[in-house]
Amino acid sequence: MSENEELVPVLKEETANSEILTSIPNQSEVYVLHTGTSYTYISLTNPLTDENITGYIQNSLISVPETADPDSTDTKMNEEPLDSALEETPTPEITSSETKTKALAVEQQIESEAAVEQQTESEVTAEQALSTIKAPAPTMRGLVVQDSTKVYAQAEDNADVLKSYPEGSILEYASFNNDWYIFKIYVNGVATTAFIKKDDVETIDSKQTSLTGIATNTLAIYSKATTNSKTLKSYAQGSVLKYRTFASDWYEATVYSSGTAVTGYIRTKDVENRVTPQESLSGVAPTTISVYAKASTSSKKLRSYSSGSTLKYKTFTSEWYEATVYISGVATKGYIKKSDMEEKGTTYYVYGASSLNIREGAGTSYGIVTAVKKGQAVTLFETKGNWGRIETSSGIMGWASLSYLTKTKPSQGLENRVIVIDAGHGGKDPGAYYIEKNLTLQTAKQLQTLLKKAGAKVVMTRSTDTYLTLSQRVAISHNNKADAFVSLHYNASSSSSAKGIETFYWATNVNEKTLAQYVQGEVVKQTGLSNRGVKTGNFHVIRENKKPAILVELGFLSNATERKKVSTETYQYKSAIGIYKGLEKYFD
Repeated sequence: MSENEELVPVLKEETANSEILTSIPNQSEVYVLHTGTSYTYISLTNPLTDENITGYIQNSLISVPETADPDSTDTKMNEEPLDSALEETPTPEITSSETKTKALAVEQQIESEAAVEQQTESEVTAEQALSTIKAPAPTMRGLVVQDSTKVYAQAEDNADVLKSYPEGSILEYASFNNDWYIFKIYVNGVATTAFIKKDDVETIDSKQTSLTGIATNTLAIYSKATTNSKTLKSYAQGSVLKYRTFASDWYEATVYSSGTAVTGYIRTKDVENRVTPQESLSGVAPTTISVYAKASTSSKKLRSYSSGSTLKYKTFTSEWYEATVYISGVATKGYIKKSDMEEKGTTYYVYGASSLNIREGAGTSYGIVTAVKKGQAVTLFETKGNWGRIETSSGIMGWASLSYLTKTKPSQGLENRVIVIDAGHGGKDPGAYYIEKNLTLQTAKQLQTLLKKAGAKVVMTRSTDTYLTLSQRVAISHNNKADAFVSLHYNASSSSSAKGIETFYWATNVNEKTLAQYVQGEVVKQTGLSNRGVKTGNFHVIRENKKPAILVELGFLSNATERKKVSTETYQYKSAIGIYKGLEKYFD
């Protein structure tokens, strides 16, 4: 191989026509695993991918250095003397040339089996191979994350410590194996191969990203990525800075000291990055607001705006907007506190859809962050076209279509509500006088029709002249997971003058007193009968019912005048309307 030949092919097989696995620069260092008649079997690490590669190189293109004399004072650091049996074994003569690739490990070709037991021809021990490893060119940079981090002579915890580095030091190295990096250091002026644990350094991303942000407090830029290092410069809270990604806890920045550019380091927790991409927004000042020179209320006020002023600005950070103001005709960048623009949001309600998607941005192309059900309230802070930036009742911020928001609180109504209607008595149980069971069923069917039209899911305890026990009626309520249970009855008294409507609830169950009050009020309003009020009643169907349950007495059959009125279809419809409206109020 001539001196101007730059790359050496590594072949897949021992043949000139074999596939080329990779090509390596001349003078590269490799592990020699076996030397054959025409080809040498080698191992190397791809510095770009950290992948271990094994293949063949023509013997004419590789050179294996002779074993160093263990008694010589010129033995290199990290080269350990071979045992006595190997010292006495002559090394086969190998023609070398300055243009041939140097071998990373010394291959001992043993001709006498008696010299070393079980060591076959062309084998080399792991210790021998490791002892002469030379560091390849570094492929990555890393940050020392612990103080007094040690580097070793070999990739072993119990190996000799060559040196230690303080936290914040930056090293250049290449991968050696899963647990270790390999690199070159100088010990007493001599270049030496060293190893460092991967856990002791954080590899720096080679593709750094430029960022802009603000100092969240008084901020220091350090000479190294450690707070123990020298402070190069300090910045006040709210200062806008430019920097680059570096490590998980540190950014890298360029500062100027005496006119000279110097690299420094900022803790990531000391700054807040500007949002990207920035969005142009507009809003109305709810009160007098100020535009500041820095993203800090302690900085200079550039300008103030009165309540009701329409302002244009851009998103900047989680707490600040960026705005351009004009000072003496000169455009100047300033900052508006977000809370100054948002502290008087307007309450809106979702309507026109069963649920409304809340998105990351002002458009359907943005991702959905949550959804708000019909009738729920949101707080609107600002608008952008047909979109509004809102906050849900659970504190989630996002954008919603203004087409589905209204200032008027909509009625959630009875849609999808499970309403169990219990027509009192039935079958062998006629109820008060002989007609109660018939009147309750007629009224129940009127109510059923109204509720179904409103979208409610109606369950009837009975639809015909059928007898059910009180426990069976309660079971129907529980099994159907009723949102409300309404038991219909017509009253009777020993006094023929008793009259009017009354509604009963059981106080120790769920809070159905409100339901009773709404229904009582609406039925009295619709029918015009006397209001006997809302009362607690020890009736089985409401006492044992774990769902919101009421029992409505719709008039006295024992009162001749009232009996005549309540027996009409018109009255039954009016009483059904009253119950329907009471339920609607309850679910609003």
